[in-house]
Amino acid sequence: MFMHSKELQYHAKPDRPDPIMARRLQEILGGQWGEMSVMNMYLFQGWNARGNEKYKDLLLDTATEEIGHVEMIATMISQLLEGAPLKTQEKAVDSDPALAAVMGGTLNTRLYQD
Repeated sequence: MFMHSKELQYHAKPDRPDPIMARRLQEILGGQWGEMSVMNMYLFQGWNARGNEKYKDLLLDTATEEIGHVEMIATMISQLLEGAPLKTQEKAVDSDPALAAVMGGTLNTRLYQD
């Protein structure tokens, strides 16, 4: 059984909006080996563990901790995007072609106009 407390354990708030950092955190949240993937793997393994309650408890305890990681990272992404103007993101992409390639779908079309 899971319980959700609406009170954050730590109150870390970024000094200013940072959409580039938010984009980087999205990878560790939902990427191939991100926290959501790991959480689901532990939950699935725990629910399907048969015959040894000790290992089932270990897997489900680990999965529960991963749920907390998902919430912390998602909260930080949300806080980093709070009040961030689109111009900030466009400026970062314009100044760094490597970053533009990494950000993929958010490329500024001005990079390709000659």
